Amino acid sequence: MQQTDAHEQRSAVQALAEELAARAAQPVTFGVVGEFSVGKSLLLGTLLGKSDLLPVENRKATGNITVLRLRQQPAGDEEGRPQQTYADPTAEIHYLTAKRLGECVRTILDELADGLDHEHPELVAGAVLRSLDPLNSPEGWTLFDQWVGCLWPEQGPGRPDPLVDPLRIASTHRAAAAELCRIRDAWLSQDGVMGTVQRLPSKHLREALDHGVEERIPARLPLRRVQPFTPAEIRNDTEALSRSFDLIERVVQDVYVSPGHWELNELLADHEVQFLDFPGIGGAGSYGRDTHLSRRELADVHTILVVLDARRAGTQGVESFWGMLTQDGRSTEVLGKAALVAASFFDQVPVPGAPETAADATELLHASDELNAIHVHSDKFVRGREEAVVLTSAITAIRRYGLPYAALSPGSQARIDDAQRALDARDEQGGGTGWTALADRFQSLAPHGHWADRLRAVADDGGVRRLHRLIEEHLRANGVALKQELAERSRRKLWDALRALQYQVRQETGPTVATSAEFRELTERLGQYRGLLAALMAELDELRATAPQDVAASPPPLSLAGAAAEVRQAVYEWGEWDLLLQRARNDENGLVSRSAPPRPAGEFSIVLPGRVSAPAPATGVRSTDTTKGYMTRFAALVEGHTDRDRERLDTWLGAWQERWEAEFEGLRSWFEEPGTLPLLSEVYLSHLGDPEEVENRLTQLWTALHPAEVVGHQRRQHHQDGGPRENPADRFPGLADHALPWHHAMPEGELMTERQERHPIIVTRLRQYTADAAAAVVTERLNRLLSGRVDVLHTFYEKTAQWVLADHDIRPPRGTPGARHAAQGEAPADGPGGAPGPADDRGNQPIDVLMRTWRKA
Repeated sequence: MQQTDAHEQRSAVQALAEELAARAAQPVTFGVVGEFSVGKSLLLGTLLGKSDLLPVENRKATGNITVLRLRQQPAGDEEGRPQQTYADPTAEIHYLTAKRLGECVRTILDELADGLDHEHPELVAGAVLRSLDPLNSPEGWTLFDQWVGCLWPEQGPGRPDPLVDPLRIASTHRAAAAELCRIRDAWLSQDGVMGTVQRLPSKHLREALDHGVEERIPARLPLRRVQPFTPAEIRNDTEALSRSFDLIERVVQDVYVSPGHWELNELLADHEVQFLDFPGIGGAGSYGRDTHLSRRELADVHTILVVLDARRAGTQGVESFWGMLTQDGRSTEVLGKAALVAASFFDQVPVPGAPETAADATELLHASDELNAIHVHSDKFVRGREEAVVLTSAITAIRRYGLPYAALSPGSQARIDDAQRALDARDEQGGGTGWTALADRFQSLAPHGHWADRLRAVADDGGVRRLHRLIEEHLRANGVALKQELAERSRRKLWDALRALQYQVRQETGPTVATSAEFRELTERLGQYRGLLAALMAELDELRATAPQDVAASPPPLSLAGAAAEVRQAVYEWGEWDLLLQRARNDENGLVSRSAPPRPAGEFSIVLPGRVSAPAPATGVRSTDTTKGYMTRFAALVEGHTDRDRERLDTWLGAWQERWEAEFEGLRSWFEEPGTLPLLSEVYLSHLGDPEEVENRLTQLWTALHPAEVVGHQRRQHHQDGGPRENPADRFPGLADHALPWHHAMPEGELMTERQERHPIIVTRLRQYTADAAAAVVTERLNRLLSGRVDVLHTFYEKTAQWVLADHDIRPPRGTPGARHAAQGEAPADGPGGAPGPADDRGNQPIDVLMRTWRKA
């Protein structure tokens, strides 16, 4: 091992120490993310009492991470008049350091190389781009400039044929290359800007940093364009500020919030709070740069508000972005605790014509594609925490509180004016009461649910007060805890880096001599490890038993037989069967009677007492008359049961891993002792004779002592490898949307035929077939879940158990005191009290002293 290895590891320790210090000292942070044009910036400004606080555009626009440091306005001015929210007229622009810009460029180059190598290997992107270091190497950007032209090949008479047809090159690849060209030009143009903080008037920022374009993918190769600028020019020239865009890390502004709009004194009393507005995902002009910087910042954010568009809540971009956060080490469970969801633009969602005979809240949700989509997609972020979802409408809030928006662009002002007029027209026609009436129905069907309160809140003031309370509660309950959790994660990474440095220092300072006492402890510890692994695997075996037992008071998932029985029972309890059998009991021939035809469209009718509107036009199709209704319930039952099985397993494994984290604490502490790893390496090398295999096995033993990390990795791997779930409707035992014999439109046959087709036994058979099919799908999914989670976990720990040395395999290496005395049949002679003799100076390096001191702190 070269001496420089320890020096490099020391640099890594220094970086992690700085990360830990920064995370411990940072304020509580609240991040806002969403795709472009979901109303994110307008909602954030409205939340703080100034709707024109941030730029708002109805198009893809460039952006930066904007940090809003919250301050509380006094209750009134000198004359007692209420204060309005305002932003400090001066803002700070924080520029990237050269090191951080280099990391950003490296990320974009690697992703571009990966994409092009996969789609167009003839461009040899990987061979060129992965070796580039344009900010530090003497060649600078020269090799990149020579290569990048292949993405914009010149064509025409006398020109060579391009390596790849330009029409086959995806726009995303050109976009990334164009962004690298802009970073190149900014880097070569700046003079003394990197790593600085510049203060300048806020009003200059909007014009300078929003280029006002839909897409910034040039049709021709972007040539070098070096236009030097200095910090002084940035402060005084908006054009120079605009050219520096790609070097900016964040924009910071102080916002003084009106206490009449949001009382924050109590929240700000203990911790500074910052709101971070992230660039819209999918916005123009900044691709890998925005993703890299946002991912870096979000790793330290304590609460994340995901803004969905209530009109189209499915957001693949946000979900993909969310998935990247797990790469920082936070599991989906931890991220779920950090997440809130706001569904914006709710004023533009139409009130559904919900069925008057809805049996439960789920059926009401299915009556509206928008509500159902909000319910489904928000749960991907909040992980079952229904209280963490709020419906919002900035337009309703602006109208309710008279919030200013005059500083927005004329186009944005016009859209807000139009939206307010649409709300006025809806209210004049009585449409505003529709959501309130639906809230009442949710209240009656699900008194303890959240939809009634959500709908009432958004109808009242656009959900602003509800979101205020939600943020306050979450930051108080979880913000500080999540801050501590992030700091603890940094502490663990720093400790691991210190252990690695300690090992390298020991390797460089020469071999050490172990004592017999250490070998005795090693034998005892590995014996303890084997016993714990045997008990651990027995619990995992129990999960696969016919009647699995509780673990740490946490109920296990159902067995396959139990899941099948539960699903069959659920199908048998559907109300449709009773309705059909009741029709047979009331029929003179004992057959399932045909349904009545629908009421003619346009037929005069008077609204029933207590109803707010006439019923929706009849379709003539009852849920009992076609296979569509049963198929919908079948799919919902299977999906719901699958999700519950996964939640049960996650809960069980959560309790299991927490208990085993505690069980393994002693062994982890022993592993972290300064002399343990070198001693284990010596013993395993004596047994195996292969240094690489020794490192592999010791890494396995150390990893297995962290069950929470093992379970988290295994869960993420199962999610990635599982692929899309099959559509359960495809397994329904009947044709899709097929009329059943008792449908009113079915032709009437002879009595004998009718007795065969509408006999009650047909209903019971359909019930049985449906129950059997549902049970089969659910048990197949549960079996795959257990195989992908529990069996894989068992295999991992079974392999670990095989790699723990047995007592007879633990032999002191030749040359140690234990080995010499064992060969002579004598007891080893340690120093006084069993301590190492005076010649042994193990653990006296400065790194050893540091780690002992830290452990005692």
